[in-house]
Amino acid sequence: MDQERYFEITESLRQQMAERLSVKSRSFPGAVRKAGRLLPAQARTAAQELIDAEQRLSHPKLAARTDGAQIDRAAATIEAALSRHRPGARAAQRRSLLAAEIGFRALIVIVACLAFVQWQMPV
Repeated sequence: MDQERYFEITESLRQQMAERLSVKSRSFPGAVRKAGRLLPAQARTAAQELIDAEQRLSHPKLAARTDGAQIDRAAATIEAALSRHRPGARAAQRRSLLAAEIGFRALIVIVACLAFVQWQMPV
């Protein structure tokens, strides 16, 4: 396993995280850190294996001993976890929660105004 192929794999995974989880980061470790519990436990473990492999690949002797199949399995585990998420689902959920919060607050203001008017001018 060479470092160039490793960076292709991690860059692909980082882009998938940005697309499916709305997690934006410049590096793969940063994306994993920001994703946090959005990734299942197996995917977080696999991501940590990939992060650890980066340190091993930077050293020439350790890079020769690094198992490429293990890196491929970890990447496949993360891709499988990311494939379960719909692209943009988190952003849509945030928008709907914001709209619900705005509507609730508007309802509270309207009820308070009607209560004030009723209090000032009893019928």
